[in-house]
Amino acid sequence: MPDDPTARELSSAPNDARPANTLVGSKSEDELKSSEESIGSESSKGEPNWKPAKRKSIFLQWLPLWVRKLLRLGIQTAIIGVLLTLGVATFYFIASLSYDIGEIQKMPERSVIFDIDGKELATLHGENRRLISRMEVPDFFVSALEAREDKRFFDHSGVDLRGVLRATIRNASDMSFTQGASTLTMQLARNSFNLREKNLHRKLIEIAIALRIEASYSKDEILSAYVNRIYFGSGCHGLEEASRRYFGVSASDLTRRQCALLVGIIRAPHACSPLRAPAKAIMQQDEVLARMVTEGTLSPEEALNIQASDLGLTASGSGAGGNRALQAVRRHFEELIDARDIRNGGLRLQSTIRTNMQELLEAEAHAFLEAIPGSPEIAAVCIDTRTGGIRGIVGGRASGNTSFNRALDARRDLGEIFAPFVYAAAAERGIPPRKGQPVTLGREIGTEDLINLMERFGFRGPFLEGDDLFRGGVSATPLEVAAAAATLTAAGQKPRTYFLRQLLNSDGNQILSIGPSTKSAFASTSVRTALETQFSVDEPRILLGSSPSKTDAWAVWLGSKRTICLWVGHDIPTRLDSPSILFPALQESIQRLGAARPKLDAASQAK
Repeated sequence: MPDDPTARELSSAPNDARPANTLVGSKSEDELKSSEESIGSESSKGEPNWKPAKRKSIFLQWLPLWVRKLLRLGIQTAIIGVLLTLGVATFYFIASLSYDIGEIQKMPERSVIFDIDGKELATLHGENRRLISRMEVPDFFVSALEAREDKRFFDHSGVDLRGVLRATIRNASDMSFTQGASTLTMQLARNSFNLREKNLHRKLIEIAIALRIEASYSKDEILSAYVNRIYFGSGCHGLEEASRRYFGVSASDLTRRQCALLVGIIRAPHACSPLRAPAKAIMQQDEVLARMVTEGTLSPEEALNIQASDLGLTASGSGAGGNRALQAVRRHFEELIDARDIRNGGLRLQSTIRTNMQELLEAEAHAFLEAIPGSPEIAAVCIDTRTGGIRGIVGGRASGNTSFNRALDARRDLGEIFAPFVYAAAAERGIPPRKGQPVTLGREIGTEDLINLMERFGFRGPFLEGDDLFRGGVSATPLEVAAAAATLTAAGQKPRTYFLRQLLNSDGNQILSIGPSTKSAFASTSVRTALETQFSVDEPRILLGSSPSKTDAWAVWLGSKRTICLWVGHDIPTRLDSPSILFPALQESIQRLGAARPKLDAASQAK
């Protein structure tokens, strides 16, 4: 087909030159046809190919946009806050599981020393505490404690939310951490696990532990643990020890004023100790009474009557005990028991000391030193002849150094009192003893053999040699002399000396028991011969003499029930003054002690 020139011109003409009825951007016939086919296809399916627009929520549409955004932010913040709170609570609950709640009832007490009759002598290692039950706590003390420390104690579950809110507001206003809102349970948690830091972390741990305590124990059990654990100053842990220390009575016998004072000093036990600062203690007592009036527990008239009553403040109670008898018991105790058990305390030590005999020894030693010239030292020891139990011991002047016990540690030459031991050694070797001839007998026995025989008596020396030894050149402590003398009296059976009779734990269960123990040292005929050589039939069995250098004086009572040894001398060996006064006084002292009949408690008659 021949080309049409006109058509070719139109097709090649620019868009601007196209006919006016041709629209720019209009669909071509093919596109229109395709669109019609598509519409026809969808129509045939009966489904539109478009979706309706989502309708916007009309909730709070009437509020301004900025208010709606603020509400949305608040809701999101609250959700995050709840989640964070749950997370923190979970964290601190898990952290509190590392603390053994049972520890609140495990409180160390001081170990206590008793004499052989069960009389308390002193306390030593451990915290100065005596445990009591809830029934022994006065009701007035509990009321005062509630008013001062935790007025909703019997209502909350370990945490006082109102108190926490009040403390939070106060701390925020003061920009400090002075208010803690601690309940009694929280205080118990703090004191049981030594949570002393003042910060939020410690407080949250304390709260978590308090909640666990409340879930595990009754209110009475918590209160009992609290009053037994809390510190009251002056070394007193627990209500019972504080009652005895400050007022000389048991907790159950406290007066209302005494209860108020003890509650008052809990917050500052050191600064407000009644012994250190009585005025501050009374001020705290008055604050407690005023608080009780505010809470309606007391009337103003009752509070005034309590303030006017006698306080009865004393400085009694148990101390550590400074005399050398107790020092000796402690030393013996520490040789037998593991150091860790000693530090934990709570032990009950029954010693062999008899209080009446101990007092007699101390009084006689004091009287003797007052009666003689110069200023010598003195040591004395009394033992049970049959068992070896030490009934009393004096280690030196009362004002002297208590760490050095001359009855146990001072080794001095025996001199003239050594003779009967030489007689026994001679009889043991078949040599007839002759009174007044220890040197001759010693030569017959021989130095080496005599030393061996003296070691059977318990003498440990040092020993001199030859005639110096036979004249009494052997050093021994007063306790060794007493044990050797008891061997003479007890038919050659040497008793083991001991201070500790039995040891009990805080539950009363026996840990250790030490009974009498003897061993055969000499034949009974040998010691009987020695005694018959030394003493006449009706003569009191008293050994009296001095060392060869005249620096030491000895007196020994040989009785069937008790053996007593006295020593007089100087720590630095010095010749004794006025022997004409000293020896008669020493003989009188040993006779009085030997003849004394200490009054025994009814419980000790069979011992």
